[in-house]
Formats: sequence, structure tokens, C-alpha cells
Amino acid sequence: MKRTTKTLLSGVALLSLLAGPALAQQVTLDVTAWKGNEAEPAGLPELIEKFESEHPEIDVELSYIGRLDTDTVIPPRLQGGDAPDVMMTDMPLVKIWGDAGLLKDLGQDNEWSSRIPAELNAALSSGDANYIMPLEVIGMGNFVNMGLLNQVGITEAPTTIEELKATCGALADAGINPLIFTGGFSAPLFLIANGIEGSDVAPEVLGSGEQTFAENASFNAGIDLIRELQEAKCFDPDQQAGLDPWSTALNEFSGGNFAMMPQGAWNIGAFSQVEGLDYVFAPIPSAQDSGVALDLFGIGWSIAARSDQQEAAKTFVDWFAKPENLQVMLDAESAYSPFDDGASGTPDLAAPYDAARANGGIINYPFALLQWPKPLEGEIWDSLTGFLLDTSKSNEEVLERWDWAVEDAQ
Repeated sequence: MKRTTKTLLSGVALLSLLAGPALAQQVTLDVTAWKGNEAEPAGLPELIEKFESEHPEIDVELSYIGRLDTDTVIPPRLQGGDAPDVMMTDMPLVKIWGDAGLLKDLGQDNEWSSRIPAELNAALSSGDANYIMPLEVIGMGNFVNMGLLNQVGITEAPTTIEELKATCGALADAGINPLIFTGGFSAPLFLIANGIEGSDVAPEVLGSGEQTFAENASFNAGIDLIRELQEAKCFDPDQQAGLDPWSTALNEFSGGNFAMMPQGAWNIGAFSQVEGLDYVFAPIPSAQDSGVALDLFGIGWSIAARSDQQEAAKTFVDWFAKPENLQVMLDAESAYSPFDDGASGTPDLAAPYDAARANGGIINYPFALLQWPKPLEGEIWDSLTGFLLDTSKSNEEVLERWDWAVEDAQ
């Protein structure tokens, strides 16, 4: 009887020896993101499949959570016992969650951190801590329907203000709507790009209230410039008052009803599926010959401080920093690498924007790097919407509202 029992125990021990380590090594990573779904895959399904094939000991469960929902859904999980292991984040989230001790410090001594350009790395860091591994930078520029421009004898997208005015006049005279210029997004991109380009102070000086927008000569000139564009027949504010920048405006451009539209490169994929739409993605016209490549730092990966799978999470994050893996996302997003290798996923039609970046025309969108407080963005959209409907308003009436938003955010 003893011999039988010993034999059975030995069998159980043998099974444990054979099965136990394999089960112990298998890890499931809980990853949340506001990309990766059918509407905006961003290459994530393909990348996760590749990651799992290279790391068979790690299973990845990707949960899609919209960006706005992320603000409310994730914090209770981070503070409780149900924290995701890896989360898609941006700088506003990193600022709040990192300061609260809810994110793991990824450090400055890893391989990928040393490849981030100094200016961007400084903006992403919180003192000596780093809570985000950046994934992409996306351009915000001017979509230009070259088919419509060619009808009036123009063969290149405008990059300077004078070229823009001349293009608008030629198009308007031919009965073609020149420019989508909604107060909700397109006009703010134009004004922010030109205001920062000509300013003698850094964006963070304005965002801190150390200098006011109302006293800044460049932003005053930018508002004057909007009036000049209206006089040059670039846009009719009454005609555009009902255009939603995120829906109807996009449809109007893709339908060939307008020749130009400041917007983000994330629209390239959808626009390129429109049969017969001959367009390019160009910089925002400015006083400089290059125009402005208004770069938006978009997203990155962060690891929850309370994740139970820290080692596997780090493996996942580091894997995405490898150029050959990140390139899949860049191609899907028509984006630029945040690292110093200069990699790009933009198609040939973005050559004008690429040229602006190569010629030193890059300006970082200040909200994405927390140089300007987030509430100011909504105030800019609202104030410019009102201004476009009544351009007789003084510059001070518009810019003081910006300064009040900055003051309220302090």
C-alpha cells in the first residue's frame, strides 16, 4: 500500500514538474488603447500577432477604450486592484497619472530613450522620470486638391501667405471654393502655426501667462492675417458656419467641394480611398518659404505602477520601440517616428509636408506637449468661431479670452 501511494505521489510530482514551469511562465498582458479597432486599426492587430509569435510565453489581450472614455474608465482601475498592465497614453494623461504615482517610471537609461531628440525628450519627461514610450508624431498641415488647383493653372501647393492669397483669388474667380476655415479646428491650426512661428518668445512662456497673448505682436498679426485671407476671398465664414470640422468639413473636402483644408494627416488613409481625389498633404502656409509643419505628438505606451506583469509589460513596450516594428504603425497612421532615425510612414503625396520638415519648418503643437493648458484649446476654438462670424471684433477681444483661459488654468 505504501509502495502504491509512493508511486502515485511520484506520478503527481512528475506531472507537476513537466507542466508546472510552463504554466507559471505563461503571462497574459492586459493592454488598453484607443486605437486598434476596425475604424482605426493603426497596425495594432498585425503588430500584436507578430509580438505573440516572437514571445509565445506572452498573450496580449487588447481592449479598445475611446480616448474620452479613457479619462473616466481607467483611473478607478489604476487606483484599485484591476490595473491594466500597459495603456495607450498621451501627455495630458501622463501628467495626471504620473504625478499621482499611478504609472511606472520607465527611466532614462533604456535603449529607446537615448534615441528621442533632446527637445521632445525634455517635453516628455517629468523631471528625472519618464512615464511614456512615444509611438508616433503626426503632421497637421494643409490638404490641397491639386485637381482643382490645376484647373486654374496652379501646379504646386502654396507654402507662403502670398502664394495662398494668390491661389485663393484664382480659385474664387473660377467659382471654386478655396479654403475650409472652420473656427473649430482649421482656423486655429493656421493661427497657432503662424503665431508661434513669428513669436519672439517660446510657446511655454505664453502658456504660463508670463507673457499674454493680447500683448504678443505675432498673434495680433495672425488675427490681422485672418482678415487678409477673408479679403483675398479664401473663405466665406457664413458659408462655413455649419461645417463640423470632424464630419461635414471632411466630407466637403473629400467630395471635391473645397480646394484646401488645414487638418491632420490621420485623414490620409480615408482620403486616399476616395476614387479620383487628386490631393497632396502640404505644410500650413506662413511667412517662411517652407511653411509650417505643425507636428502633433500623439500617443505612447505607459505601464501601470500596480501591474502584476512588470517584466512582460516592459518587454512589450521595448519591442514597439524597435524601428522595424514601429514602422508598421507609422505606415498605417501616415505618421513620423518620434525617434532620431527619421523614419516616416507618410506616402508620396505628403512630400510637400516632408520637405517643410526637412527644411526646418517644424513647430510642435503646444497642447500635445503641455506647453499650453488644455482648457485653452477649447477657448481658442470658441473664440475664433465667434470672430470669423464678425471679423470687426478687435484682436484684444479675441486674445484676452485666451489669456483668461490661461489664468483660470493656473
